[in-house]
Amino acid sequence: MRRLDEKLIPVLLSTPVAVLILCLLWIVVSIGGEGIQALNWSLLTSSVLEGGIFESMVGTLYMLGGAVALATPLGVATAVYLVEYAAESRLNHLIIQAVNNLAGVPSIIFGLFGYAFFCRFLGLGVSLLSGWLTLVCMILPIIVSGSVEAISMVPTSFREAALALGAPKWRVVKDVVLPAAAPGLATSVILGVGRVAGETAAILFTSSVYLMRGLPSTVLEPVMTLTYHLFVLLVATPGGMTGKPFAMALLLLGLVVSLNVLAYIIRVYYRRRW
Repeated sequence: MRRLDEKLIPVLLSTPVAVLILCLLWIVVSIGGEGIQALNWSLLTSSVLEGGIFESMVGTLYMLGGAVALATPLGVATAVYLVEYAAESRLNHLIIQAVNNLAGVPSIIFGLFGYAFFCRFLGLGVSLLSGWLTLVCMILPIIVSGSVEAISMVPTSFREAALALGAPKWRVVKDVVLPAAAPGLATSVILGVGRVAGETAAILFTSSVYLMRGLPSTVLEPVMTLTYHLFVLLVATPGGMTGKPFAMALLLLGLVVSLNVLAYIIRVYYRRRW
């Protein structure tokens, strides 16, 4: 009976892993098989008015780049304050718990909030800036939560050794704590970007349009994105999707995979360094 258990348990535990791998392979094959046939240089470089996706593709990079540039320093700075400077108290734990809860709020809620506050109350309208600020609200809880955990895992002995050498607190954080926590910080940022990379609901009300000529010249103009463009195509052609939508989905899938590979490379680099 014992030998049977030893053989049966590994099989039972490996079955969910096999199912997960098969699901991932099915997604890649089903999307990649259709998308790779439609993906070509003309599609990537042609205007949307000419049947391409150039504005949508570049607009997606605009959205992600701006949101990450705003959210990363804010998120890491908040985590540093909560772990290194804020007094250990019940209020501090409540703030961290509230941040963790915000990470699970549905994206449509963030979209409605962004429309009501940024577009209407602040008067920014449907614009690239409104989309950035809305996505920042989505990314921040993920970055703060992950960064708090990463900074908390840095051994106390690192801090004590630096302080014993006479280094000021800010120098300890800058030269000791943050480099040691860098793999976790990078992972939290990538997770945040991964969540909003394929986001539609949050930018549906705040920044995206289906069709426009050229790229936005200022941050107060709307922008085209792959996710919203894909959403409109799916709604407009139910049951008859071929070619272009799959190519756009393949690009989004490639973007998310690339971000995860980048996070892995950063983690390996800093682990070897430290």
